[in-house]
Amino acid sequence: MSRFLFYPHARSVIQRLPEHFKKGYLKRCTPNSKLSYFEECEDQYIKAANNSIYPKEFFDIPPAVIFPEESQKSLWGGEGIVTGFTEVKRTHTRIPKTWGPELRQNLFYSEILDRWLMIIVSLTALKQIELMKGIDNYLLMTPESEINSRLGMHIKREILVQLSDPEFKKLKPAIAAKYAQFTIPGDEAEWVGLTLDEAIKKQMKIEHLRERAEASIPKKEIFTRALLKQLEADKGHPQPSRLSDLTSSSLRSTFSRFLYGQRGSKS
Repeated sequence: MSRFLFYPHARSVIQRLPEHFKKGYLKRCTPNSKLSYFEECEDQYIKAANNSIYPKEFFDIPPAVIFPEESQKSLWGGEGIVTGFTEVKRTHTRIPKTWGPELRQNLFYSEILDRWLMIIVSLTALKQIELMKGIDNYLLMTPESEINSRLGMHIKREILVQLSDPEFKKLKPAIAAKYAQFTIPGDEAEWVGLTLDEAIKKQMKIEHLRERAEASIPKKEIFTRALLKQLEADKGHPQPSRLSDLTSSSLRSTFSRFLYGQRGSKS
């Protein structure tokens, strides 16, 4: 649970988050019941480890999977740690056991970022990266709920920001055209993969910078611009008398001279 939920002013910030981030965050938090590489068994009955025969529906309930903090700093490909029991053959006693993914450290090259990445990956994630011909395709094509890694989402966000950069399209048009189907606007790419805490901090920073920019403008200039817009809007409507036309024209001339330092044009 986000610590910002305990602060009322931070809870109101959540409502002002961009809609594309809200949809992506809810989709990412949805439990991934079926992985893309999971092969469903077609047999009607399955033989268990204790040589007993069970119907296929008996194994439809997935075990509880634990994702430790280390899984967020590497790519496990949707795998996690499962706890259970195993049976000793000689004594037929059950003892607790923990199963985890097989991890190894590999070096990957990202042609979009144009640099090498040393990442700890599971054997399943490594097979998926090789099958998709590169870590760029793996991160761009794999659902966020299956990646389930802050490191993976950080690299994916950096890749999407790079693809949305106009300078990158000019310098490397071939690579930009190769991954054109994954290109999204830059303002959306900056929000991809952020946690709720990171998104709240980013939104609060944006609003703070906006308030500082507005506060740097003198109030009299803001009110003058608003009045000029109102006078320009009233200009298209018929005035009841000639006196009001003269007054409106005089006000526009006065405020234009005050705002821009030059004589306003008479209408």
